[in-house]
Amino acid sequence: MILDLEGPDVLARVPARPGVYLFRAADGIVLYVGKAKALRQRLAAYLRPSAEPAPKTALMLARARRVELVLTGSEKEALLLEAALIKEHRPRYNVRLRDDKAYPFLRLSTGHPFPRLTVVRRRRPDGALYFGPYPSAGAVRATLRLLAPAFRLRSCSDHAFRHRRRPCLQYQIGRCSAPCVGRVSREAYAAQVREARLFLEGRTAPLLRQLRRRMAAEAEALRFEAAAELRDRIRAVESLVEGQAVVAGQGARWDVVGLAREGERAAAAVLRVRAGVLRGQETLELAGPGDVPDGEIVAAFLRDYYGAGRPVPPEVLVPVLPEEADVLAEGLREMAGRKVRLARALRGRRRRLAEMATRNAREALAAAGAERAAWTAVADRLVAVLGLRRRPRLVEGVDIATTGGEGAVAGLVAFRDGHPFRDGYRIYGIRTVAGMDDFAMIREAVERRLARAGEPGRGGWPDLLLVDGGRGQLGMAEAALAAAGAAGRVELVALAKDRDGGGERLYRPGRPEPIRLDRADPALLFLQRVRDEAHGFGNRFHGRRRDRGRLASSLRDVPGVGPGWERRLLARFGSIAGLRAAGREALRGVPGLPAALADRIYDHLHGGEG
Repeated sequence: MILDLEGPDVLARVPARPGVYLFRAADGIVLYVGKAKALRQRLAAYLRPSAEPAPKTALMLARARRVELVLTGSEKEALLLEAALIKEHRPRYNVRLRDDKAYPFLRLSTGHPFPRLTVVRRRRPDGALYFGPYPSAGAVRATLRLLAPAFRLRSCSDHAFRHRRRPCLQYQIGRCSAPCVGRVSREAYAAQVREARLFLEGRTAPLLRQLRRRMAAEAEALRFEAAAELRDRIRAVESLVEGQAVVAGQGARWDVVGLAREGERAAAAVLRVRAGVLRGQETLELAGPGDVPDGEIVAAFLRDYYGAGRPVPPEVLVPVLPEEADVLAEGLREMAGRKVRLARALRGRRRRLAEMATRNAREALAAAGAERAAWTAVADRLVAVLGLRRRPRLVEGVDIATTGGEGAVAGLVAFRDGHPFRDGYRIYGIRTVAGMDDFAMIREAVERRLARAGEPGRGGWPDLLLVDGGRGQLGMAEAALAAAGAAGRVELVALAKDRDGGGERLYRPGRPEPIRLDRADPALLFLQRVRDEAHGFGNRFHGRRRDRGRLASSLRDVPGVGPGWERRLLARFGSIAGLRAAGREALRGVPGLPAALADRIYDHLHGGEG
């Protein structure tokens, strides 16, 4: 149901039922999403002549022209729908996480007989177990280094695992049990996986009890070598536990939330307590808090924080309870699949942890303010030297990667407020250009980037687009902007190295002479960073595509190898180098591949050598 806010008797047409409401501007953009136990009562607080909304709400209502209503069966359903709609539309006037970073996780694969631990940036619904998120890549890799000697899980890729013929260095230095060559049974390795999982879940007390029981059983059975290995593992786990801060009883599994506000800005910190041990912290900035009460900010934070797939503990401690705490707790229960308690931290250890979380939130807010000030200075410098119409927030860079015109791709990267914005990275395989025509490739890439920029979920319009090259590349990007109807919307700059190695030149539309800046100029250093990131991103993808193409073209010369075997061999060995390194016996071991054909492929790749 969509109601015109300027029509008569708007409130009379609003049902007194639970649901979600969306205020929309004249152009249809969603300004605000909210939920209500009774929609008519909630909207009356906005629309009655006697209503006196807060300044931020008054600004939103001044822009709103329509309100869309979505009825739900319960307040809990409204809560879940509200979270989904805010995530989809990212309304300007809602409080939400300002979280462009992809925090790293540890991923424990489950679909392989011998699972491995890897570092990933995204949780996916693939059946694997994810632990984290960790505050930085350094933190998660440090954790992985500490875990390796204690649990000795493999870290190699599935491809390397399949083709390993002797133990690698990780086995020699005691960081892997070498399941690839049968140095550990599947059952024993499964026990290592269970132990690593217990530790990563923070259940160190039951883990140590389990290990000690197994060590005693091995010693009683006179298997002293196995008992000694378990003793070493117990010591390794104990040394890891000693370095952790015990902050509560062993059964405590809490997330402790701290909140800090300063003017129009806010930040939250979450301390993760598992099995009574402080296992980590995460700090996040919030967008759009304005004059919203603390309770509403806390509710919005919990909705977004756990709605992103983070694990929900049995107890969440907050600085202030939201108005509808019972509904929010029910929503968290829905996410966790069990009861979740939402409470304030009023005394004892809980209160001390809450104070620590608040201090960390204040520090995060101050650090974010300093970062924003640094970026503002760079953005203002870009405006000054390039003559931009406004301070850029979203800056994108595009570069072409090709080898002799073959397999050309364009790598596009995005920076938001001076930081890489990974969700904005794109690869475009060049489709319409044959041969070495860098200018035409730039035009195709920019046209494809901008063709659907105005559609929801397509990343919007960049404020500044950088192309690698000189006047010619800039002209092609200008033509692409004109074709997309974005000539007045997106600013352009081209960055080219001087042929004599004397520095860099910047080209802008309408300026016949290049702009030259000092090597240490912050605007130039930032644009070089964008250009270099686009260059590396495109080249990495192009290299993988080139290797796949060489593998296919090389195999086509072997009698008996068709497109089907090309695909299967590529999937198994990954590249021409991987296929060459595999050896004759590895080729003969490919399921379904006749031995004679395997020999022909081997001889072809090795020039007939035995």
